[in-house]
Amino acid sequence: MAKLPFAEQINYHRAKLNLPTESYADILGEEHDHAFVVAGANRLDMLADFRAAVDKAIIDGTTLEEFRKDFDSIVAKYGWDYKGGRNWRSRTIYDTNLYGSYQAGRYEQQREMAKLKPYWEYRHRAGQKDPREEHEAWHGLILHCDDPWWQTHYPINAYNCKCSVFAHSKGDLERKGLKVGVAPPIEYETQIIGKNSDNPRAVQVPKGLDAGFDRIPGSSRNADPTQFLFDKASVVPPLMASRVMQSTLQIPEVRKLLNQEVAAMVDRVEAAVAKAHAYQAAGTRGYIGDLIINKSIGVLPAEIIDALAAKGIELRSSVISLLEADIYHALRPGKDALPADFWRNIVEYISKPEAIYFDKTKAVPTLLYIIDVKDKGKVILKLEDLIKVQNGERKQSKMTLNHLRSGKPIKWDKKMRESFMQYDLLYGGIE
Repeated sequence: MAKLPFAEQINYHRAKLNLPTESYADILGEEHDHAFVVAGANRLDMLADFRAAVDKAIIDGTTLEEFRKDFDSIVAKYGWDYKGGRNWRSRTIYDTNLYGSYQAGRYEQQREMAKLKPYWEYRHRAGQKDPREEHEAWHGLILHCDDPWWQTHYPINAYNCKCSVFAHSKGDLERKGLKVGVAPPIEYETQIIGKNSDNPRAVQVPKGLDAGFDRIPGSSRNADPTQFLFDKASVVPPLMASRVMQSTLQIPEVRKLLNQEVAAMVDRVEAAVAKAHAYQAAGTRGYIGDLIINKSIGVLPAEIIDALAAKGIELRSSVISLLEADIYHALRPGKDALPADFWRNIVEYISKPEAIYFDKTKAVPTLLYIIDVKDKGKVILKLEDLIKVQNGERKQSKMTLNHLRSGKPIKWDKKMRESFMQYDLLYGGIE
């Protein structure tokens, strides 16, 4: 790639999480903003080597031929049996990552400069092998940056696409005699992705684009990066999701990011609790903020899912959620609760419980996680709990969640041991 990398491009690429996949259809569209994937690279060590090779290409500017040497070495090292020819496959990995990160960085720059240069021009690079007629037809099209057409057609728009966008000010247009055009009508067509995978599906895509490219690269990066992984896990069979996510959460970068996201949420709630306490002490009322965030923090182990199934409890999802409202309830002054630091580290605690019990006395199936901290702490996890939550527009909606409802310290004495005899032990045990 001729152009030197720049900060926005490098930051976009570096923030991605390595995600093993079986097929290119495993993730699609905005999920690529958060995950570095090489279709079919299903081993973390192999994917890490590909990541290092792509890092060099983006940051150091290595050429395609230099990248192909790295590609050949990785294939030989792992005996990787990939689909497609060597030249096509290596170019696809190289081009998609370089041009995708470049355009994501350019979009960030152009949005920051939109007040000065609000008119964007679509440019098709001449001399491409097998150019797409639509891309050639869009060459020279100028639209305002807020035109909805850009939401689906901001480059890159297909595999090996090298189209770009150039920004103009109003003065630029006048000096160059350029005119703002009209967005072409968008005609959709059906494309089948993952034809040779275990997950083929039909998607609607604007004509002239490849599936997954009908979006602005980098536009979804404001979301917490780990949550898209859980979003995918929540819609697949619970056992499959559990195994995949438990493996994914062992990746240090993923675990670190998730811990940071949860800690930030707990910090927000702790500040709200402090505000509420101050208002109460002053005998007044005030706004403490909307506690509406629901964050996925882990998954139920496969053996727990099997044990519940044996009891006739079929889960819709294995994903575990934590709600701001529940943290607020647990941290309120005067409550016999675990400290805020416990909740900041909840990802670590729920991944390594000392024991898990099933509370058969509840109308709602409930698990009791026993966490070994300095003192024993009991965390109650409700399964398939239909609750009311608020969305960002402060509207009430209902959803079914496996969510951590509350927690408190316990003393594991004779009385407590006897009380636990009414529960079924599903995992581990307490010494």
